[in-house]
Amino acid sequence: MKTAIEFARRNTPSLAVVALVAVAAAFFRHYWSDPAKAQSAGGFLAYVAAAILIGVTWEYVRINQKALSLQQLQWEEQNRVVLRFGIKRYHGRAQLWIANIGKTDFLVSEVVVRMKGGETISRKERRVVPSGSREALRLPDKLWTAKSLISAFDVRLRYESQRDSGCSQARAFTLVVGLSSDVIKVRRGIDDTWLVSCPKCQQVAGSMITEDLENFDEAAKRQAAMESELNASCPEHYSQWMDSVEQIRRRRADNDPEARIED
Repeated sequence: MKTAIEFARRNTPSLAVVALVAVAAAFFRHYWSDPAKAQSAGGFLAYVAAAILIGVTWEYVRINQKALSLQQLQWEEQNRVVLRFGIKRYHGRAQLWIANIGKTDFLVSEVVVRMKGGETISRKERRVVPSGSREALRLPDKLWTAKSLISAFDVRLRYESQRDSGCSQARAFTLVVGLSSDVIKVRRGIDDTWLVSCPKCQQVAGSMITEDLENFDEAAKRQAAMESELNASCPEHYSQWMDSVEQIRRRRADNDPEARIED
């Protein structure tokens, strides 16, 4: 039944023309001996034919517009920049990798790194990443040299292609650094202490939970929510985002730390 309905829907103009021809043949066969009635029937059928012609024309235009829209969508999809990036450990350093999983080549024109203390490092690049390939870029040594234990930051890429350009969403990473300033591990997200002060009394109230934060923008929004709660509960300083030693231990017990390692 569904197949028949779908066939009729797709072939409505053709079926209408066939029906019109059949009705016209039946009318003229019935009234061929009476010229007056045959003429009246012919006029009526002319109006019907005109209506069917308009309908067929409209259906033709609609189908063409749908086909053009589909072609436009396919063209945009083929020319859309689709990139993935991350950080890996390479010979004691942190290295940025960029993968092109789309169908068009693109150029990485800028790498923007924001450090936890608020400093931003912006570096111009001219690295072409062909479709289906993966490229590696150096990161500033400042991210791990003279650091101890943990260093959190986020990265954003600016890209260009023949048909598309823009800036990727920032992604946060945390480096575990040894005493010799070598990168030991790279973890996704902000796996670091994020201290927050109370806006009312200006005292450091505690550390914010940074779990599930994708970048520093999301961290800033959570910090604003935490500061609002600290301000309202001062001097007790309560917040749903307040971290604790017990919560840290619980999260580490529930989650496998190795699952968050980037490389």
